[in-house]
Amino acid sequence: MIEVEHLKKIFDSTEVFKDINLKVNDGDVVGVIGPSGSGKSLLLRCMIMLERADSGRIYLDGDEITAPGYNLDSVHKRIGMVFQTFNLFEHLSVVENVMSGLVHLNGMKTIEAYDRAKQLLQEVGLADKAFMYPRSLSSGEKQRVAIARTLSLEPEIILMDEPTSLLDPLMRGEVESVIRMLKSEHRTMVITTHEMELIRQVCNKVVFLNDGIVWEEGTPGKIFDNADRDETRRFVKALRVLEFDVQSADFDFIGMKTQILDFAYRNGVSTLAMNRLMSIVEEFVQMIIIQQQEDNRMKMTFEYNKHEERIEGNILFSGEELDPDNPRYVFSWPIIKMRATEIETSLIDEDGYTNRVFITIK
Repeated sequence: MIEVEHLKKIFDSTEVFKDINLKVNDGDVVGVIGPSGSGKSLLLRCMIMLERADSGRIYLDGDEITAPGYNLDSVHKRIGMVFQTFNLFEHLSVVENVMSGLVHLNGMKTIEAYDRAKQLLQEVGLADKAFMYPRSLSSGEKQRVAIARTLSLEPEIILMDEPTSLLDPLMRGEVESVIRMLKSEHRTMVITTHEMELIRQVCNKVVFLNDGIVWEEGTPGKIFDNADRDETRRFVKALRVLEFDVQSADFDFIGMKTQILDFAYRNGVSTLAMNRLMSIVEEFVQMIIIQQQEDNRMKMTFEYNKHEERIEGNILFSGEELDPDNPRYVFSWPIIKMRATEIETSLIDEDGYTNRVFITIK
């Protein structure tokens, strides 16, 4: 068990932590969420003693690891950390990266460390990459090597700082399968992430950091679906929302596709619904922005409804009244109707927008 009591930390006159209190019991998998700058990564770094708080205490199975003179090597053997940016040694091979802690921290003989490292690489599906160097690996493979290296010291607690945030959806799946494996082994973990579906799958508790304190905590179902505090509900809703403000044909449409993929993955949207959303967005852009000569603009907002397992979209755009029989729409509108579950159209006069389309996608 690890327990954080009254942690305070000030950076450049900013009080990042005012009074952080957190308890992680053996076998817990705790998801830590919060706005940018709320100190999620800092909390993990304090828990493993890579950063020292200005005041407060941290206990590991009753031992105060923040006590002056406490053996930090002991802390790093008992608590392992997987970093967002992998932190692999580029000059070492994959197997040497995993062996490094065993040899230098545990004093294990090289041949024994090698055998253990190969076993761990097998567990994370990378035995065939043992003699390659990090520069030859994909980001997902690098993260799996980092996890294997962390596991090599057999830590009591594993901290993971945004372990999937730098990965594309396929690579995220690779890493998440390893995280689910660790959960099945009843490992104690603390994970910072914005991936709500990952939290639902592996965590038994969610902690929301806000304004320098643990603002609210509870099960994933409670925090994501029935939070007590308005700030928590607003933050969770923002994770479920995807917004685009398209002012011209110069908009970053490639970036738009990436955001749709991230939105779908973060919320556990099905591949079918994600592809339908992608197609609908592309057709609206083609129909309203690219094909029309006037300076049309469009604002699209999509939110994932977990209970109904559907995407709800509100699309506003300027220009002439939407007429499905208009030759401009003859190709795009039938595709939109085919991809959408429901469509409602209406005329408006709101902030320069003249049309509204409400759409649902399953």
